[in-house]
Amino acid sequence: MKTNSWKKTVGTALLCGVLGAAVSVAVQPAPTASAKGLETIIGTAVQAAAASQQVEATIKHYDKTEEGRQELFAAYQKKYGVSENYYRKQQLDAMMPRLTKGIAAVDPTIYQKPYLYFVNKQTSFNAFCSMGHVMSVNEGLYSLTEDENEVAVVLAHEMGHGQKNHVASSMRKKLNVAIGAAMVGSAVGGSVLTNLALNVLVNQIDTVSITKKDEWEADNLAFDYVINAGYNPGATAAIWQRVEEKYGKSKKNFAGEIFSPSDHPTHEQRRENYVKKLFEYSGKHVTAEKGVVKVNGKALVQPVAAEGKSGAERSYFVLGNLAAAYHNGHNKSNAYASGNTLMLGEQPIMACYSGDPSASELATLLNSIK
Repeated sequence: MKTNSWKKTVGTALLCGVLGAAVSVAVQPAPTASAKGLETIIGTAVQAAAASQQVEATIKHYDKTEEGRQELFAAYQKKYGVSENYYRKQQLDAMMPRLTKGIAAVDPTIYQKPYLYFVNKQTSFNAFCSMGHVMSVNEGLYSLTEDENEVAVVLAHEMGHGQKNHVASSMRKKLNVAIGAAMVGSAVGGSVLTNLALNVLVNQIDTVSITKKDEWEADNLAFDYVINAGYNPGATAAIWQRVEEKYGKSKKNFAGEIFSPSDHPTHEQRRENYVKKLFEYSGKHVTAEKGVVKVNGKALVQPVAAEGKSGAERSYFVLGNLAAAYHNGHNKSNAYASGNTLMLGEQPIMACYSGDPSASELATLLNSIK
């Protein structure tokens, strides 16, 4: 969103004034104690307290009030544009209630602040969730994956940030600097400061510093959210396999700073974290390694590339289905072939394609090792 030129001018001038004041203080000798000096100290303290109060009031406005949330939502739409892809919008409209219900199973507070969301026109693989549960998904996400289960992982990750107010916490520092600078030596009104804060929130969402601890928390929450929403839990590992195959192992090659800043876990670390969680979810019965799905330590299948996915990526979807089958007790039933699909009880495990073992071959093997 383009800011008005006067806002840019005022913001720059005020910030330069603060920096200039800081330099001036650094080069001047220490003042002697005086009534005037005491007044200055008291005045500075009062200004600091007022700035802190304004920051908290601003965060409350955009994070807690419907008016503020709608203002933030409109500002993001203006800055990033709203996608005209009807299919993407319809898909997102269907997925968000499903994920909301899944999250509510472990965190009912989600209903107190329903998410505002849209697909934007940006072409990088990214998504973000700002304060106020304002969320957006880049068009570029779909250039990486169109699999709904993998898209659900990205959405659940961002909603994890939203449920734990990670962005509000990280933005507090940026707002303290911006609002503090604007208030130094100036009787700026609350509405001007609110507008200044809106500009900071909208224009710096792609550089907000989410900590590694917060990123891990969002990843782990996403695992539960995806399962509760009925998506394939193996997609949590599969999406990071896909990211690594497209962008390489380096985080620096990843498009989208908020989704993978430089101090965040690597793609491989995130994928392996989910593999461990899937192993635990299955009761420690199933895992996947280097594209090979294993049951009770014995190899079941190494899927070939199919459905636009590599064999390794497919292996995590098979792992997710097996983990769900064990978790839900379907392993007590026999494996069998239903057409070209391997089944375990009522749980579909794997659709077999040319180059894969047949569903009947896999059923026989699975029954011998499960």
